[in-house]
Amino acid sequence: MAASRSTESRGRPRSRAGGGPFNAGVLRKLLRDLRGLGGNERIAVIGAAVMVGSLLLPWYQSPISNDLVLTGIGAFGWAEGALLLIAGATTFLALEGGGGYVPPRPLREWALFVAAGIWSGVIIVYRIVDRPAFTLGGHDEPYELHYAIFVALAGAAVIVVAGLRMRPRERAKRPRAPD
Repeated sequence: MAASRSTESRGRPRSRAGGGPFNAGVLRKLLRDLRGLGGNERIAVIGAAVMVGSLLLPWYQSPISNDLVLTGIGAFGWAEGALLLIAGATTFLALEGGGGYVPPRPLREWALFVAAGIWSGVIIVYRIVDRPAFTLGGHDEPYELHYAIFVALAGAAVIVVAGLRMRPRERAKRPRAPD
């Protein structure tokens, strides 16, 4: 009588052919895709990375002491979540566009980058105007701005610049209508 599949491998460790979602093959593919990006797509990914990285830095400082700061993650709300979502969508679009994907009409890759950067900028400006309240021992004042919120704004501007730099290239690729 032949042994069943479940009893054949007893005592021997099973090999994981897939290796899970974070195996070396996935990482190699991601690095290959990043290397394959054009200059403007790389600029957009850098802008998205700057925006996400700024969340780890101090966005606000307390009005009573320069040592008390609040990071973007510390003040996490819908606006910071939207920034993460926009950064992820920007990176995804850059990777897909670098791989040859062309968005369906009337969408253009450059216009999507410009829209993502402008929308990110609007959200950051909202966070500049609507700061969290600082309450400590009778002090009830809004936090003062710190440098990282402006770093996030610069990341959004970099995404806009990347999109605007793509526009002439896409316009040149478009077929002209006969006169």
